[in-house]
Amino acid sequence: MKQLNQLKLEDKKYIIFDMDGTLIDSIGVWNRTDQKLIEEFGGISIDLDDIQAERDNFLHNNQNSDIYLAYCGYLIKKYDFSIQDTDRLLKIRWDKSGEILENEMDFKPNVVNLILKLKDLGFTLILATMTTQVQLDIYSKKNKTMLGQMSIENVFDLITRKEDVKNKKPNPEIYNKIMQYYSAIPSECLIFEDSYTGVLAGKNSGIEVVNIYDKYADLDRIRINEITDYSIENYAEFIELVNSFYPIKSKIATKMK
Repeated sequence: MKQLNQLKLEDKKYIIFDMDGTLIDSIGVWNRTDQKLIEEFGGISIDLDDIQAERDNFLHNNQNSDIYLAYCGYLIKKYDFSIQDTDRLLKIRWDKSGEILENEMDFKPNVVNLILKLKDLGFTLILATMTTQVQLDIYSKKNKTMLGQMSIENVFDLITRKEDVKNKKPNPEIYNKIMQYYSAIPSECLIFEDSYTGVLAGKNSGIEVVNIYDKYADLDRIRINEITDYSIENYAEFIELVNSFYPIKSKIATKMK
């Protein structure tokens, strides 16, 4: 892993952000949602950390076209759910999480300041997420806390979602599609990711990756540190880097516009 001050920001044109765990603190929502599902339909109580580890393992090792539908099928079988319809369970899962996402979700500290600064400097900003359009609509149209700080739909030049790709991370398809769309090369791009699978997807695309710390990725911390290019605890660290480049980037931003 390299020091952050080794990053050649002057070479970058396209800054790409993952969503869950990177742009917003959302991983805990899914842990609580799945815990409630297991308690309600399986009749047992599972520790939140165990639920996350189990879900992460499933998502990492399965390549189903509708991974969350497959995950619901996995829960039904593993915990002998009283409900056997995977489509119905998936809808219940969305419904249970939706209220939390709308009323409690927020951006990670300092990320809005960073994104608006990068936008002002002329970088092309892209959201690359395995989040569905249903969830994105909650963040971009219903969550008043988030809307009061930044409009996701307006600030990002391109939004690539789960529906836009066939393969989930760590497959690099989502990042390869972005480069193809802009006729960009890896060295012109920079990715922000929180999880091991996300960082691995970025590395598999050949793009440099900044790992933003998220406590829910601690189980994979050693593996993340082994493959990521850069690591930050808080976006304030990257804002400081951007500020150090500001005189240079001001000129480049003017040319890019």
